[in-house]
Amino acid sequence: MKIPPPVITVTLTGPAPRAPEWQPGQRLEGLVLPSDPAGGQTRVRIGDLQLSLRLPAALPEGSRLSLQVIQAGAQPVVRVLSQVPAQAAATTDRGSSPPTGAGTTAPRWLANLLPAQGSQAPLLATLAALDRNPSSMAALPAGVRDALSQLFLQLPTAARIRQPEGLREAVQRSGIFHEAALAMAATTPAGGIPPPADLKSALLSLAARLRSLGSPAASLAAGQSRETAPPRPGTPPTAQARMPAEPLTLGPQALLAGLRARTDQAVARLALHQWTAVEAADSGQLRWLLELPLRGDNGVDLVHLLTERERERPPPEEEPAWRAELALDLPELGPLRVRIAVTADQVRVHLWTELDDTLNLARKELPRLHQALQDHGLRVRDLGCNPGRPPETRAHAPMQPLLDDRA
Repeated sequence: MKIPPPVITVTLTGPAPRAPEWQPGQRLEGLVLPSDPAGGQTRVRIGDLQLSLRLPAALPEGSRLSLQVIQAGAQPVVRVLSQVPAQAAATTDRGSSPPTGAGTTAPRWLANLLPAQGSQAPLLATLAALDRNPSSMAALPAGVRDALSQLFLQLPTAARIRQPEGLREAVQRSGIFHEAALAMAATTPAGGIPPPADLKSALLSLAARLRSLGSPAASLAAGQSRETAPPRPGTPPTAQARMPAEPLTLGPQALLAGLRARTDQAVARLALHQWTAVEAADSGQLRWLLELPLRGDNGVDLVHLLTERERERPPPEEEPAWRAELALDLPELGPLRVRIAVTADQVRVHLWTELDDTLNLARKELPRLHQALQDHGLRVRDLGCNPGRPPETRAHAPMQPLLDDRA
Protein backbone atom coordinates (compact mmCIF):
# COMPACT_ATOMS: atom_id res chain seq x y z
CA MET A 1 0.00 0.00 0.00
CA LYS A 2 1.35 3.43 -0.92
CA ILE A 3 1.40 5.74 2.10
CA PRO A 4 0.96 9.43 1.17
CA PRO A 5 3.38 11.97 2.64
CA PRO A 6 2.30 13.73 5.83
CA VAL A 7 0.40 17.01 5.61
CA ILE A 8 1.91 20.19 7.05
CA THR A 9 0.20 23.29 8.37
CA VAL A 10 1.62 26.50 6.94
CA THR A 11 2.49 29.47 9.15
CA LEU A 12 2.77 32.79 7.31
CA THR A 13 5.69 35.02 8.31
CA GLY A 14 7.21 38.27 7.15
CA PRO A 15 5.76 41.78 7.34
CA ALA A 16 1.98 42.10 6.83
CA PRO A 17 1.36 38.41 6.00
CA ARG A 18 -1.66 37.76 3.81
CA ALA A 19 -3.60 34.62 2.97
CA PRO A 20 -2.15 33.16 -0.25
CA GLU A 21 -4.39 32.82 -3.29
CA TRP A 22 -3.86 29.07 -3.59
CA GLN A 23 -6.24 26.35 -4.72
CA PRO A 24 -6.48 22.74 -3.47
CA GLY A 25 -4.33 20.49 -5.63
CA GLN A 26 -2.07 23.35 -6.77
CA ARG A 27 1.65 22.56 -6.94
CA LEU A 28 4.14 25.01 -5.40
CA GLU A 29 7.91 25.45 -5.66
CA GLY A 30 9.69 26.73 -2.55
CA LEU A 31 13.20 27.84 -1.63
CA VAL A 32 14.53 27.16 1.87
CA LEU A 33 15.69 30.34 3.65
CA PRO A 34 18.03 30.70 6.66
CA SER A 35 16.12 29.30 9.65
CA ASP A 36 16.25 29.77 13.40
CA PRO A 37 17.60 26.49 14.84
CA ALA A 38 15.79 27.12 18.12
CA GLY A 39 12.42 27.55 16.41
CA GLY A 40 12.14 24.00 15.11
CA GLN A 41 10.58 25.18 11.85
CA THR A 42 11.92 25.76 8.35
CA ARG A 43 11.44 29.12 6.66
CA VAL A 44 10.48 28.79 2.99
CA ARG A 45 9.86 31.38 0.29
CA ILE A 46 7.20 30.66 -2.34
CA GLY A 47 6.94 33.48 -4.84
CA ASP A 48 6.74 36.68 -2.77
CA LEU A 49 5.47 34.90 0.36
CA GLN A 50 7.52 33.75 3.36
CA LEU A 51 6.24 30.65 5.14
CA SER A 52 7.25 28.62 8.14
CA LEU A 53 6.93 24.82 7.91
CA ARG A 54 7.60 22.07 10.42
CA LEU A 55 9.26 19.53 8.13
CA PRO A 56 10.00 15.89 9.07
CA ALA A 57 13.72 16.65 8.67
CA ALA A 58 15.67 19.91 8.49
CA LEU A 59 16.92 21.12 5.13
CA PRO A 60 19.90 23.44 4.59
CA GLU A 61 19.52 26.91 3.16
CA GLY A 62 19.18 26.94 -0.64
CA SER A 63 17.33 23.60 -0.82
CA ARG A 64 14.24 23.38 -2.98
CA LEU A 65 10.82 21.97 -2.07
CA SER A 66 7.92 20.83 -4.21
CA LEU A 67 4.63 21.14 -2.30
CA GLN A 68 1.00 20.41 -3.03
CA VAL A 69 -1.87 22.40 -1.51
CA ILE A 70 -4.27 20.21 0.48
CA GLN A 71 -6.29 23.01 2.08
CA ALA A 72 -6.41 26.65 0.98
CA GLY A 73 -7.63 29.71 2.82
CA ALA A 74 -6.28 31.70 5.76
CA GLN A 75 -4.68 28.56 7.31
CA PRO A 76 -3.23 26.58 4.39
CA VAL A 77 -2.21 22.94 4.64
CA VAL A 78 0.32 21.40 2.24
CA ARG A 79 2.21 18.18 1.76
CA VAL A 80 5.78 17.71 0.55
CA LEU A 81 6.05 16.10 -2.89
CA SER A 82 9.82 16.21 -3.24
CA GLN A 83 12.84 17.95 -1.82
CA VAL A 84 16.26 18.68 -3.29
CA PRO A 85 19.12 19.52 -0.89
CA ALA A 86 21.16 22.65 -1.58
CA GLN A 87 24.14 20.87 -3.15
CA ALA A 88 22.00 18.77 -5.48
CA ALA A 89 19.92 21.80 -6.42
CA ALA A 90 23.01 23.59 -7.70
CA THR A 91 23.62 21.09 -10.52
CA THR A 92 21.41 19.76 -13.29
CA ASP A 93 21.69 18.22 -16.73
CA ARG A 94 21.42 20.24 -19.89
CA GLY A 95 17.80 20.72 -20.89
CA SER A 96 16.36 19.90 -17.46
CA SER A 97 14.72 22.27 -15.03
CA PRO A 98 17.35 24.74 -13.77
CA PRO A 99 17.02 25.12 -9.98
CA THR A 100 19.42 27.31 -8.07
CA GLY A 101 19.63 28.96 -4.68
CA ALA A 102 19.06 32.65 -4.12
CA GLY A 103 22.11 34.79 -4.58
CA THR A 104 24.08 32.17 -6.50
CA THR A 105 25.57 32.56 -9.95
CA ALA A 106 24.34 30.46 -12.84
CA PRO A 107 25.39 26.79 -12.90
CA ARG A 108 28.09 25.71 -15.29
CA TRP A 109 25.69 24.18 -17.81
CA LEU A 110 24.33 27.66 -18.47
CA ALA A 111 27.58 28.57 -20.21
CA ASN A 112 26.76 25.86 -22.76
CA LEU A 113 23.15 26.93 -23.20
CA LEU A 114 23.89 30.58 -24.01
CA PRO A 115 25.80 30.03 -27.27
CA ALA A 116 23.62 27.02 -28.19
CA GLN A 117 20.26 28.77 -27.90
CA GLY A 118 18.51 30.24 -30.88
CA SER A 119 15.11 31.26 -32.13
CA GLN A 120 12.52 28.54 -32.63
CA ALA A 121 11.59 30.19 -35.94
CA PRO A 122 13.96 28.13 -38.19
CA LEU A 123 12.73 24.83 -36.74
CA LEU A 124 9.10 25.95 -37.01
CA ALA A 125 9.63 26.95 -40.66
CA THR A 126 11.05 23.49 -41.40
CA LEU A 127 8.11 21.83 -39.65
CA ALA A 128 5.65 23.84 -41.75
CA ALA A 129 7.53 22.99 -44.95
CA LEU A 130 7.59 19.26 -44.14
CA ASP A 131 3.88 19.31 -43.36
CA ARG A 132 3.23 20.55 -46.90
CA ASN A 133 5.68 18.16 -48.57
CA PRO A 134 4.80 14.54 -47.77
CA SER A 135 7.49 13.21 -50.12
CA SER A 136 10.27 15.01 -48.21
CA MET A 137 8.83 13.78 -44.90
CA ALA A 138 8.63 10.20 -46.21
CA ALA A 139 12.37 10.24 -47.03
CA LEU A 140 13.24 10.65 -43.33
CA PRO A 141 13.66 7.75 -40.87
CA ALA A 142 10.39 6.49 -39.37
CA GLY A 143 11.26 7.49 -35.80
CA VAL A 144 12.12 11.04 -36.87
CA ARG A 145 8.89 11.28 -38.89
CA ASP A 146 6.84 10.26 -35.87
CA ALA A 147 8.62 12.75 -33.60
CA LEU A 148 8.19 15.57 -36.13
CA SER A 149 4.48 14.83 -36.52
CA GLN A 150 3.97 14.76 -32.76
CA LEU A 151 5.82 18.07 -32.37
CA PHE A 152 3.81 19.76 -35.13
CA LEU A 153 0.51 18.56 -33.68
CA GLN A 154 1.63 19.75 -30.24
CA LEU A 155 1.70 23.36 -31.48
CA PRO A 156 -1.50 25.23 -30.52
CA THR A 157 -3.52 26.90 -33.25
CA ALA A 158 -4.24 30.63 -33.33
CA ALA A 159 -7.96 29.88 -33.24
CA ARG A 160 -7.56 27.74 -30.12
CA ILE A 161 -5.76 30.35 -28.01
CA ARG A 162 -8.47 32.93 -28.70
CA GLN A 163 -10.50 31.00 -26.14
CA PRO A 164 -9.60 31.34 -22.42
CA GLU A 165 -9.31 27.58 -21.93
CA GLY A 166 -7.22 27.26 -25.08
CA LEU A 167 -4.81 29.96 -23.95
CA ARG A 168 -4.52 28.41 -20.48
CA GLU A 169 -3.78 25.01 -22.00
CA ALA A 170 -1.20 26.49 -24.39
CA VAL A 171 0.67 28.15 -21.51
CA GLN A 172 0.56 25.00 -19.40
CA ARG A 173 1.94 22.96 -22.30
CA SER A 174 4.52 25.52 -23.42
CA GLY A 175 7.26 23.40 -21.84
CA ILE A 176 8.24 25.84 -19.12
CA PHE A 177 6.43 23.72 -16.50
CA HIS A 178 7.69 20.38 -17.90
CA GLU A 179 9.59 19.14 -14.84
CA ALA A 180 6.90 20.39 -12.47
CA ALA A 181 4.31 18.31 -14.34
CA LEU A 182 6.56 15.24 -14.20
CA ALA A 183 7.01 15.63 -10.44
CA MET A 184 3.29 16.06 -9.93
CA ALA A 185 2.48 12.97 -11.99
CA ALA A 186 5.01 10.89 -10.04
CA THR A 187 3.38 11.73 -6.70
CA THR A 188 -0.31 11.44 -7.58
CA PRO A 189 -2.29 8.76 -5.70
CA ALA A 190 -2.73 6.82 -8.96
CA GLY A 191 1.04 6.88 -9.45
CA GLY A 192 2.92 6.43 -12.68
CA ILE A 193 0.40 8.25 -14.89
CA PRO A 194 2.39 10.42 -17.31
CA PRO A 195 1.41 14.09 -17.58
CA PRO A 196 -0.01 15.44 -20.84
CA ALA A 197 2.58 15.97 -23.55
CA ASP A 198 4.02 19.47 -23.82
CA LEU A 199 6.36 21.35 -26.13
CA LYS A 200 9.49 20.37 -24.22
CA SER A 201 8.67 16.67 -24.16
CA ALA A 202 8.06 16.80 -27.94
CA LEU A 203 11.35 18.66 -28.54
CA LEU A 204 13.32 16.27 -26.33
CA SER A 205 11.79 13.29 -28.11
CA LEU A 206 12.77 14.69 -31.50
CA ALA A 207 16.28 15.52 -30.28
CA ALA A 208 16.72 11.97 -28.96
CA ARG A 209 15.58 10.48 -32.28
CA LEU A 210 17.99 12.68 -34.22
CA ARG A 211 20.93 11.90 -31.93
CA SER A 212 20.27 8.17 -32.21
CA LEU A 213 21.15 8.42 -35.91
CA GLY A 214 24.73 9.42 -35.11
CA SER A 215 26.40 12.52 -36.50
CA PRO A 216 24.91 13.48 -39.87
CA ALA A 217 26.77 15.61 -42.38
CA ALA A 218 27.75 18.88 -40.76
CA SER A 219 27.98 21.04 -43.89
CA LEU A 220 24.44 22.38 -43.40
CA ALA A 221 24.11 21.69 -39.69
CA ALA A 222 23.60 25.34 -38.95
CA GLY A 223 20.97 25.71 -41.66
CA GLN A 224 19.08 28.94 -41.61
CA SER A 225 19.94 30.74 -38.40
CA ARG A 226 18.60 33.82 -36.75
CA GLU A 227 20.39 35.87 -34.14
CA THR A 228 18.04 36.06 -31.18
CA ALA A 229 19.15 37.47 -27.86
CA PRO A 230 18.78 34.90 -25.07
CA PRO A 231 15.97 35.46 -22.56
CA ARG A 232 17.36 37.04 -19.41
CA PRO A 233 15.79 37.80 -16.05
CA GLY A 234 14.08 41.17 -16.17
CA THR A 235 14.05 41.53 -19.96
CA PRO A 236 10.84 42.15 -21.94
CA PRO A 237 9.47 39.85 -24.67
CA THR A 238 10.95 40.10 -28.15
CA ALA A 239 8.92 40.16 -31.36
CA GLN A 240 10.12 37.45 -33.77
CA ALA A 241 8.86 37.33 -37.34
CA ARG A 242 7.78 34.13 -39.03
CA MET A 243 10.43 32.63 -41.28
CA PRO A 244 9.27 31.69 -44.77
CA ALA A 245 8.96 27.97 -45.39
CA GLU A 246 12.22 26.97 -47.02
CA PRO A 247 12.27 24.85 -50.18
CA LEU A 248 13.09 21.25 -49.28
CA THR A 249 15.63 20.61 -52.03
CA LEU A 250 18.26 19.20 -49.68
CA GLY A 251 19.07 15.52 -49.41
CA PRO A 252 17.84 13.57 -46.36
CA GLN A 253 21.22 13.70 -44.58
CA ALA A 254 21.56 17.48 -44.94
CA LEU A 255 17.95 17.92 -43.84
CA LEU A 256 18.57 15.76 -40.76
CA ALA A 257 21.67 17.82 -39.92
CA GLY A 258 19.69 21.06 -40.08
CA LEU A 259 16.86 19.57 -38.01
CA ARG A 260 19.28 18.44 -35.33
CA ALA A 261 20.94 21.86 -35.04
CA ARG A 262 17.63 23.71 -34.93
CA THR A 263 16.11 21.32 -32.40
CA ASP A 264 19.10 21.72 -30.09
CA GLN A 265 18.75 25.51 -30.38
CA ALA A 266 15.07 25.34 -29.44
CA VAL A 267 15.71 23.05 -26.45
CA ALA A 268 18.47 25.34 -25.16
CA ARG A 269 16.25 28.41 -25.50
CA LEU A 270 13.40 26.73 -23.65
CA ALA A 271 15.76 25.78 -20.82
CA LEU A 272 16.87 29.42 -20.58
CA HIS A 273 13.25 30.52 -20.29
CA GLN A 274 12.90 28.08 -17.40
CA TRP A 275 16.02 29.57 -15.83
CA THR A 276 14.57 33.09 -15.89
CA ALA A 277 11.49 31.83 -13.99
CA VAL A 278 13.69 30.22 -11.33
CA GLU A 279 15.83 33.35 -10.96
CA ALA A 280 12.71 35.46 -10.53
CA ALA A 281 11.27 33.07 -7.92
CA ASP A 282 14.55 33.09 -5.99
CA SER A 283 14.34 36.89 -5.79
CA GLY A 284 10.74 36.70 -4.53
CA GLN A 285 9.10 37.63 -7.85
CA LEU A 286 6.42 35.65 -9.68
CA ARG A 287 7.47 36.01 -13.30
CA TRP A 288 7.21 33.72 -16.32
CA LEU A 289 8.68 34.47 -19.74
CA LEU A 290 7.77 31.92 -22.41
CA GLU A 291 7.19 31.44 -26.13
CA LEU A 292 4.00 30.14 -27.73
CA PRO A 293 4.31 28.85 -31.32
CA LEU A 294 0.98 29.25 -33.13
CA ARG A 295 0.18 26.87 -35.97
CA GLY A 296 -1.71 28.49 -38.85
CA ASP A 297 -2.71 27.62 -42.40
CA ASN A 298 0.30 29.33 -43.97
CA GLY A 299 3.03 28.81 -41.37
CA VAL A 300 3.89 29.03 -37.69
CA ASP A 301 4.12 32.30 -35.74
CA LEU A 302 5.75 32.98 -32.36
CA VAL A 303 4.22 34.90 -29.47
CA HIS A 304 6.66 35.91 -26.74
CA LEU A 305 4.65 36.22 -23.54
CA LEU A 306 5.56 37.65 -20.13
CA THR A 307 3.32 37.24 -17.09
CA GLU A 308 4.29 38.60 -13.70
CA ARG A 309 2.82 39.72 -10.42
CA GLU A 310 4.04 43.06 -9.16
CA ARG A 311 5.33 43.36 -5.65
CA GLU A 312 3.30 44.81 -2.80
CA ARG A 313 2.12 48.38 -3.38
CA PRO A 314 1.90 51.13 -0.82
CA PRO A 315 -1.54 52.53 0.15
CA PRO A 316 -3.96 53.36 -1.36
CA GLU A 317 -3.16 50.68 -4.01
CA GLU A 318 -2.35 47.85 -1.62
CA GLU A 319 -3.40 45.00 -3.89
CA PRO A 320 -0.64 43.79 -6.24
CA ALA A 321 -1.31 43.92 -9.96
CA TRP A 322 -0.89 41.16 -12.49
CA ARG A 323 0.87 42.30 -15.63
CA ALA A 324 1.12 40.61 -19.02
CA GLU A 325 3.19 41.68 -22.01
CA LEU A 326 3.08 40.16 -25.49
CA ALA A 327 5.38 40.65 -28.47
CA LEU A 328 4.63 39.21 -31.90
CA ASP A 329 5.39 39.92 -35.54
CA LEU A 330 2.65 38.71 -37.89
CA PRO A 331 2.96 38.84 -41.69
CA GLU A 332 -0.29 40.82 -41.97
CA LEU A 333 0.34 43.26 -39.08
CA GLY A 334 4.09 43.55 -38.57
CA PRO A 335 5.63 43.96 -35.10
CA LEU A 336 3.00 44.38 -32.38
CA ARG A 337 3.48 44.73 -28.63
CA VAL A 338 0.78 44.67 -25.98
CA ARG A 339 0.91 45.48 -22.27
CA ILE A 340 -1.94 44.56 -19.93
CA ALA A 341 -2.19 45.33 -16.20
CA VAL A 342 -5.02 44.04 -14.00
CA THR A 343 -5.62 45.20 -10.43
CA ALA A 344 -8.74 43.77 -8.81
CA ASP A 345 -11.45 44.51 -11.41
CA GLN A 346 -9.57 47.30 -13.18
CA VAL A 347 -7.59 46.86 -16.38
CA ARG A 348 -5.18 48.94 -18.44
CA VAL A 349 -4.26 47.96 -22.00
CA HIS A 350 -1.70 49.61 -24.28
CA LEU A 351 -0.64 48.54 -27.78
CA TRP A 352 2.30 49.65 -29.91
CA THR A 353 2.79 49.01 -33.61
CA GLU A 354 5.44 50.06 -36.12
CA LEU A 355 3.19 50.14 -39.22
CA ASP A 356 0.76 52.97 -40.01
CA ASP A 357 -1.85 50.62 -41.50
CA THR A 358 -1.79 48.45 -38.39
CA LEU A 359 -2.03 51.53 -36.17
CA ASN A 360 -5.17 52.71 -37.98
CA LEU A 361 -6.72 49.25 -37.90
CA ALA A 362 -5.99 48.78 -34.19
CA ARG A 363 -7.48 52.15 -33.27
CA LYS A 364 -10.66 51.28 -35.17
CA GLU A 365 -10.95 48.06 -33.16
CA LEU A 366 -10.37 49.65 -29.74
CA PRO A 367 -14.11 50.22 -29.06
CA ARG A 368 -14.78 46.51 -29.61
CA LEU A 369 -11.94 45.62 -27.24
CA HIS A 370 -13.29 48.07 -24.67
CA GLN A 371 -16.72 46.45 -24.83
CA ALA A 372 -15.28 42.93 -24.63
CA LEU A 373 -13.33 43.79 -21.48
CA GLN A 374 -16.43 45.29 -19.90
CA ASP A 375 -18.42 42.18 -20.81
CA HIS A 376 -15.94 40.18 -18.73
CA GLY A 377 -16.62 42.34 -15.67
CA LEU A 378 -13.54 44.55 -15.95
CA ARG A 379 -13.44 48.32 -15.56
CA VAL A 380 -11.26 49.82 -18.29
CA ARG A 381 -9.03 52.49 -16.76
CA ASP A 382 -6.86 53.08 -19.81
CA LEU A 383 -6.88 51.82 -23.40
CA GLY A 384 -4.91 53.01 -26.40
CA CYS A 385 -2.63 52.22 -29.32
CA ASN A 386 0.55 54.15 -30.05
CA PRO A 387 3.06 54.16 -32.92
CA GLY A 388 6.58 52.82 -32.49
CA ARG A 389 7.83 50.71 -29.62
CA PRO A 390 6.88 50.78 -25.94
CA PRO A 391 9.16 52.53 -23.46
CA GLU A 392 11.50 50.31 -21.53
CA THR A 393 10.38 49.23 -18.09
CA ARG A 394 12.74 48.94 -15.16
CA ALA A 395 13.15 45.54 -13.57
CA HIS A 396 11.33 45.23 -10.25
CA ALA A 397 14.33 43.72 -8.51
CA PRO A 398 18.03 43.37 -9.27
CA MET A 399 18.83 40.06 -10.91
CA GLN A 400 21.98 38.02 -10.70
CA PRO A 401 24.06 37.93 -13.92
CA LEU A 402 23.73 34.89 -16.14
CA LEU A 403 27.48 34.43 -16.16
CA ASP A 404 30.22 35.64 -13.83
CA ASP A 405 33.18 36.51 -16.06
CA ARG A 406 35.50 37.55 -13.23
CA ALA A 407 38.51 35.30 -12.74
